[in-house]
Amino acid sequence: MAACGGGGNNEDPQHVLIQTFSNPTSIKSGTFDLDVKLETNGGDNPGSLEVKLGGRFQSQPNGQFPQFDVDFSLRAESGSQTVTRAGGLTATGDRAFLNVQGTDYAVPQQLYDEFTTSYAQLQSKGSGAQGAGLLQRLHIDLAKWLTDLKNEGTEDVEGSSTIHISGKANVPQIVDDLKTIAKDAGTAVGKINPAEFDRLNDAIQSGDVDVNSGENDKLLRRLQLSFDLKPPPGTPGAPDSLDVDLQLNLADVNKPQTIQAPAKAQPLTATALQQLGINPSVLGGGLRGGLGTRGALPESGGSTTAPSTSAAQRYEQCLQQASGQAELQQCANLLAQ
Repeated sequence: MAACGGGGNNEDPQHVLIQTFSNPTSIKSGTFDLDVKLETNGGDNPGSLEVKLGGRFQSQPNGQFPQFDVDFSLRAESGSQTVTRAGGLTATGDRAFLNVQGTDYAVPQQLYDEFTTSYAQLQSKGSGAQGAGLLQRLHIDLAKWLTDLKNEGTEDVEGSSTIHISGKANVPQIVDDLKTIAKDAGTAVGKINPAEFDRLNDAIQSGDVDVNSGENDKLLRRLQLSFDLKPPPGTPGAPDSLDVDLQLNLADVNKPQTIQAPAKAQPLTATALQQLGINPSVLGGGLRGGLGTRGALPESGGSTTAPSTSAAQRYEQCLQQASGQAELQQCANLLAQ
């Protein structure tokens, strides 16, 4: 009976959420699977999109780049057209590998080293912290994103006994928090108008949220989100409605994971990147050069020369001041100048 829900647990649901999203213990290793579905109804182009991501992960000490082995798949349908993609990414601690449609490629060492160096610099500034610290810097209290809370009892999730908390999305609170985040991000990149999020108050018709927290450790094991959105009237070409569903499952939480390099990986070329929809020309010159001479550049041309000294200096200075993913991306763009 407990495995099917409705167990004897009677903890206060609000307290369970606070313990879960403010848990001082970080989730440092385990396995996960994430499934995101979007479905549009009516309008000019009704269709669906499903993205799946899953695998194992293992954090590293002293802010080092984590180890992981993750697979992903994508399926999009619109009318009579169907598009599918599959791939994966593996990081072993000193190397990285990319899987494109079933073929493994070794990421150039230069590219991997530069990326992990940037990651370590961000970690040293605390921008990559996990758990409650990151949420606090983003001005987010996830426990306030839910209302009409209910303790649904205990359930088994991937072999762990959990407390199932259900609730409704507190849309005004979510919108206010998103506006705060957008305001901070806009200061860095100057492209985000926080007022745009006000439209979500009317667009989100309903939202259900389910959280499964470990019965003993209060660590997240499952998160389910389901939203029904309706675009503002008069929006050209917009669908009549948009359904968004997300489910994240976590298992073997904080248990050691073994990440191994794939066998017989081939050198990464620009052709492989293009199969994933990545244009090598947007990479910095030094990074493009790391792809090697065979297939290193798209047929449209480009240069393998390293970035200028001034560009490299601006890049390093930018990294020292960067405090988030958006700012890190701005730094990467300097290499192409």
